[in-house]
Amino acid sequence: MAGNPNGTLNLSRPGTRAQNSGGLTLGSPMMRGGAASSNPAAAPLGLNVGSGPAHRSPRNAVAVQDHAFPAPTLSEVRALDETNPVVRLNERQSAIGSLLAAGPRSVAWEDEEFTTGALHVDGHSAGAPVKTSGNRPLVGFHGTSGVVSLRHVRQLRRALIIAAEAPLTIGVFGGAAAAVVPRNSEGDRSVLYISRIGPVLEIRVEFVPADASDAEIWAMLGFSMTIPLDQQVLSH
Repeated sequence: MAGNPNGTLNLSRPGTRAQNSGGLTLGSPMMRGGAASSNPAAAPLGLNVGSGPAHRSPRNAVAVQDHAFPAPTLSEVRALDETNPVVRLNERQSAIGSLLAAGPRSVAWEDEEFTTGALHVDGHSAGAPVKTSGNRPLVGFHGTSGVVSLRHVRQLRRALIIAAEAPLTIGVFGGAAAAVVPRNSEGDRSVLYISRIGPVLEIRVEFVPADASDAEIWAMLGFSMTIPLDQQVLSH
């Protein structure tokens, strides 16, 4: 904003020169309904008058999840399939206890530091583990059920739960639950793609070729396994 003699808000990208197209400019007299005012109270809400940076008023800051498209809650959907592929947990459901998925063959995770890893129900693992502050896995298995720790949900960026051959069942604290078909009408395998939007989790069912390996599914859905530090040392 430095070097702008008019004190108006410049929306051009840094390092590029804004062209005067004759269009409407924020901070111009037209936007303020007449002559420019030196009274900050007369400025539009959330904009500063003068050459300083614009700031959004904290009272009017919009939550991240408010920008997401509408989605049904887990309490409103009995099954995730091609007709109903997505649900979104509310803040309470996203923060208490664990998200359980009964019957997957494997799980994968990516945390806020972009550390990724995966675990198969038979114990094989890839990538790097992620522990919560309570020294528990952020995503893992409890017996044959996949588990996402929700008490530390803000550590999670996204996760995958890959179906085996039987239907999955997912559930959260409070009793809300839904079934997930293991295959779609064309025989493709179901994969739950779990992503965090602000403080809430969104769960979407994706379909991949039935014979795809876990590594192929990770690649399809944009997961690249972290190389553990000890393996990095050994490879050099």
